[in-house]
Formats: sequence, structure tokens, C-alpha cells
Amino acid sequence: MAKVRGRASHKTWQRLLFSRRTTRSGQIAADELSSKRLYVFLVLALQVVTATFLVGWTRFDTEFSAVSDPWHWGELLAAVLLIHAGALLMLRAQRVHRHKTPLQIGRCFLLINGFLLANWVILQQPDVSMMLLPMPLLGMILGFLLPISRAILVSMVAIALTALMASERPDATVAAQPVVMAVAMFFGGLVAIQGVQRVRSRTRILTVGFLSGLTMAVATLLLQTAEFQQLTLENITTRVWLHDAMWGLINGVAAGVLITSALPFLEKWFDVLTEIRLMELSDTHRPLLNEFSLLAPGSFQHSLMVGQLAEEAANSIGANGLLCRVGALYHDIGKMMKPGYFIENMQGGDNIHDRLSPEMSRLIIIAHVKDGMKIAEEEHLPTPIVDMIPMHHGTSVVEFFFQKKAQQVDEKEADRTREVFRYPGPKPTFREAGILMLADGVEASSRTLSDPTPTRVRQHIKNIIQARSQEEQLDECELTMSDLHRIEDAFVRVLSAIHHHRVKYPGEDEVVSASSTKKKNPTSPDSTVATRRS
Repeated sequence: MAKVRGRASHKTWQRLLFSRRTTRSGQIAADELSSKRLYVFLVLALQVVTATFLVGWTRFDTEFSAVSDPWHWGELLAAVLLIHAGALLMLRAQRVHRHKTPLQIGRCFLLINGFLLANWVILQQPDVSMMLLPMPLLGMILGFLLPISRAILVSMVAIALTALMASERPDATVAAQPVVMAVAMFFGGLVAIQGVQRVRSRTRILTVGFLSGLTMAVATLLLQTAEFQQLTLENITTRVWLHDAMWGLINGVAAGVLITSALPFLEKWFDVLTEIRLMELSDTHRPLLNEFSLLAPGSFQHSLMVGQLAEEAANSIGANGLLCRVGALYHDIGKMMKPGYFIENMQGGDNIHDRLSPEMSRLIIIAHVKDGMKIAEEEHLPTPIVDMIPMHHGTSVVEFFFQKKAQQVDEKEADRTREVFRYPGPKPTFREAGILMLADGVEASSRTLSDPTPTRVRQHIKNIIQARSQEEQLDECELTMSDLHRIEDAFVRVLSAIHHHRVKYPGEDEVVSASSTKKKNPTSPDSTVATRRS
């Protein structure tokens, strides 16, 4: 019986699972995951201890040993630990990617501790209203730096800890219970978080701050409707709950002013890309883009068209269309180093690549990716924009020059050479980069269509998307088949509008036929001049 039980624990079919086989790469991935888990555990332990200390130490002039008995500290530690445990369970329910969790947790805990420290300083003055606690400020910062679901979760943790901190300070002047204060702050923070989503002007930030403060003021009044029975004209200026509502409104307005001035520093410190920053980068009069338009005008116009295609496609699937448009503006800036080697900048002149070997042409074409990344880093462009420069080609093949090389060698040599003609990559790792890859390929190849009818345009776009999918270039950017269909429809709409037909003006046919006759007649004076110019 023992042998049977022993065999049952090592079944034959279990050994066939590839996931149970230990490989070198699997071991490395497991070690990295273990180190990340240890990092999360240490950061969480430090956060719980710090939050417990800030909640329990009520006065600066009180010695730490005389603050409270150990049992009370144990109660505070358990309460803080439960708050964080609930937040982590909700974070797990949101299915956050594990490789992003450690950085996000460290950032969130840093914001929570800063918020608690500010609350601790404010609450040192018993006569200061709790409505001055900077919840609107925290809400707007979270809305800018984190996804909306994660920002709301972090704000809930901060509010719960603030309510616990307020309950430990019975000498603080507050018009209502800490629960009322927590509810008002939650609604104010919720308005702040949602208000700054996709905000594209600094005036909008001030409006969001005002609305957040107004929400806190209204919530404070509505949650204390019983106090209105004792309100008279004589005591209206002495009612504390009315003062709290006024301070809540002032708090929101002040938060909007502070965020407006501090947003550039927050973007740099936390390495995030806001909509306002993207709007600034999309200005074509910036020195870099202005120089790009002068040195490589064809590539610049191509970038503008790619941006239009990518933005429309991104909006159709719920991605960041503005990020796609800005990424398209900068994705080919490396071509300004050698603009004459790219067909869109030759302006009808001789093709330089006719005098070069396919290997040399390959080096020049691929080098524009490395040059573009170097320029982007020198200009301190945001990380997503820099990443989109190599990702818009992925590991695809420089097909034109590879085919040119394949005609010079046999089939076996061509197969071995194919890998040499690939871009270095990496492949797109987020949706906007994948959309940019498709938009770049579609726009460049659509110029070869002789009769761009909607049917031919759709078939052409479908071929480009299928080719990228079969090359496995889109496997890492989380684009689904449904997304690809919507992207295809968006590309068709934009390209059909670009390549629209127009009515010919009277006499246009005669002008065209006359110009073609002059080209065919070698004795024509105009044709002789044209020949000399070429």
C-alpha cells in the first residue's frame, strides 16, 4: 500500500508537463520572482511600522515611551496591518501584472507616508480644521501618477489611516465624528482622481481642485443636516461645521494651485508621462521637430501622417491616442542624421543606394533607430517615447535590401542572410507601440497604391496587419484580434479620406495631355530643359 501511495504522488502524466521541467531560464525567472516577493515583503513591513508610528504618536513634545502601553500599540499595529492586507487583496483582485507590482507598491507607500506625515503635522494644532488635511492634493497626484483603479485604492488606504489617526486625537477640534470626515474626504479625493484623467490644460487642474473642495464642503454639510436645526443668524459665524465646509473648499482650490506649479517636478521625480506633457511634446514648433522638418521634410510629413493614423486607431480601441501621435512625431527623428539615404527625402533625385551594396544600405537604414534613440535621450524625452523608436520596427526584416541581396546569392545563402537584415528590436511591449508599428507600415506602403479605392485600401491594410502578426511582432503588446479588426477599420477610414477622389477642373485633361506630349517629343525645348536639370 505504501508503494502504491508513493507512486500516486508521482504520476506519469505529471512528468509530461513542460511547466514542471526545470530549465536554466525558468530557474532565473523563479529567482527574480523570489527577490521581488522579498522586496514587496520588506517594503510592506516598513510601511506598516511607519504608519503605526505616525498614527500612535499623537504629540511631538511627548516622549515615545510615555505615549501608550504596549497593548494599545499592538491594537494599532493590528489595525494598520489589516488595512494594508485588505488593500493588497483588492490589488490582487485587479489582476495587476507581477512585474509592475514592486515599483507600484513602493511608489504608493511613498505617497501614503508623505500624506500621513502632512496630516501628523497639521493635527499638532488642535484648533485647525480636519478639512485642511490635503486629501484633494493627494487625489490629484494619484490621478496623475497611477491608473484610476489603483489611485482610488491607495486613497482609500490613506483615508482609513487618517480616520484612525483622528480617532487617536480626542483634543482635535472637529465638527463631526472621524467617520464623517473620512466620507467627505473620500468623495473629494474621488472627484480629484477622476477629474485629472486625460486632462490637457493647466486651467482644467484648477477647475478640478475647485470641484474637489466643493464636493468636500457639500458632503460635510449633508452629513450633518441635524445641525441646521440650531442654526440662527446670530450663531452662523460661530458654527464649527460651517467653518469645516469653508476650509474644505479652500483646501481644494489650494491643491489645484499647488499641482499646477509642481506638476513638472512630479513628472520628473516619478518618471510618469501626463497628458499635459504630451501636449507640450506634440508642438511641432519645438526646436527638435522644427529641425527635423527642415533636414528631412519627407520623413517629417510621413511622421505626421503616421501620427494621424495611429491616433485614430488608438482611440478606436481605448488606448492612448495622444501618446501614439506624439510617438509617431519622434519615431523617425534618427533619419535627420542622414536624410538623403531615405527615399521620402530624395525628392526625385538619384537613389544613392543604387551605388551601394545591400549590406551597406542595411547598415545605414538600421542605424536610424540607434541615432533616433540617442537624440531622444539627449533631449530627455519621456521613456515611453524613447521606447517606441526601436519598437516601431521590432525585429522585422529590411525587406527591400534583403530581396536585393537574395538576387545576388543562392537560396541557402539567402536564408542564412535573412537574420542579418533584421532590425535589432525589441518588439512592441505595449499597445501604443504596436499600433505605431502598424501605422508606420501601412502609411509607407500605401503610397505605392496606384488606384487607392476603399476596397483596395482595406485589402492592403489587412495584408500588412496579417504580415506583422505572422512574423510574431505583435505577440508582446497585448493587442487582441478584436483590437486588430478595429484598428483595420480606423486605418481604412483615415486612408480613404486621404486618398479621396476629386472632380477634374475644365481644361485639366488638355494640360495633362500637352505635358505628356512634350515629354515624349525629344525636340521640345521644355523637354530638353527638363533633361538637363535631371
